[in-house]
Amino acid sequence: MKRFIVETATVLFGLLSAWTSAAVADGPVVVRIGFAAPLTGPSAADGKEMGNSALLAIEDANRRFPKLDERSIQFELVPLDDQGDPRIASQVAQRFADMSVAGVVGHFNSSCSIAASDVYEASSIAEVSPSSTSAAYTLRGYRSTFRVVGQDAVAGAVLAQYIVMTLHAQRVAIIDDRSAFGQGLADWVNDVIVQMNRRVVAREYVSDNTIDFSAVLTKIRSENPDVIVFGGFDAQAAQLVRRMRSLGMKSTLVGEGFNNDIFLKLARGDGECTVTIQPGLPVEKLPAKDFSSRYKGRFKETLEGFQGPYAYDAATVIVQAVLESRSAMSADVLAGVRKIDIEGATGPLAFDKNGDLASAPYTVYRLENDRWKGIKVLAGDQRAIGEPSVSHQ
Repeated sequence: MKRFIVETATVLFGLLSAWTSAAVADGPVVVRIGFAAPLTGPSAADGKEMGNSALLAIEDANRRFPKLDERSIQFELVPLDDQGDPRIASQVAQRFADMSVAGVVGHFNSSCSIAASDVYEASSIAEVSPSSTSAAYTLRGYRSTFRVVGQDAVAGAVLAQYIVMTLHAQRVAIIDDRSAFGQGLADWVNDVIVQMNRRVVAREYVSDNTIDFSAVLTKIRSENPDVIVFGGFDAQAAQLVRRMRSLGMKSTLVGEGFNNDIFLKLARGDGECTVTIQPGLPVEKLPAKDFSSRYKGRFKETLEGFQGPYAYDAATVIVQAVLESRSAMSADVLAGVRKIDIEGATGPLAFDKNGDLASAPYTVYRLENDRWKGIKVLAGDQRAIGEPSVSHQ
């Protein structure tokens, strides 16, 4: 009797195992897509919004019950924190390579995207950044680097032309934070300002950790600039403009990417003479006009930064490349990304030989009564690519 029970149990266990294996085999194949950004530290809010937006794209894709060769698949977003540190970004990239992800949405910082690109290139993994604008990122000859926003070669020219032709500045001071983004933007602005026969009366540097701008502004104040250009991020820009006002400086602060609530909270009303440009169209003019409301409905939070729709598009590019290449192998997906030609939440998505968008608009915002107002959309031609004549690497 005992033997019968044991044998019966063995048979039942075998049947159960077989049934479980069959169920697993019939279930969807999981296709992993990496997401890399600072999820801790000063830029964590940006990283969180980008991650949520990429997740929204993944969830939208899964609701369409995707298949590869009649086999059901399920996309899964794998988020990793690069802490805004290029060294850690390289480690994150290697982890994604070890996981055999289909592609990566990221990184947020240009310096991190550049550092990680060596690993992605060696592993044939498409790296699609929603926010890295440094021209150097896509000018390294790699086939794996892409971005769904404009880049600094274009942003610098657009910003400089606006400073000269609209603000009518004659004397311009330039400060950068020596990050890949900040320095790259500042170099391009410097070059075009000089080409347009305007004076760069000061060219100064801080670090991306600088909080007190007293010394650099005291030095610049004697030059009486009409405009101060800051190549750096929003939190520092807010501290910079507060110090400008406390020193009685009437210069207009100009830069890229300040038009968000983070700047407003830190500037505390001191930034009225502030102008910024932002890659892409204003949210209300995006093809996906309901993106902000969809984001709030899903995550119960208001979208504050600009990167959300671009992170959504970066994830969509990888998802579409998987489906069009009919493969989850990173090399096949990489080839598929290069052929992408779709309409995204932010506009047309198709890449040139460098991995840049063929064209990308920029919007000029002015701070008026504690609110950012989009005042002008400028065309940006991605063919304006090359190395700036000024370099401070």
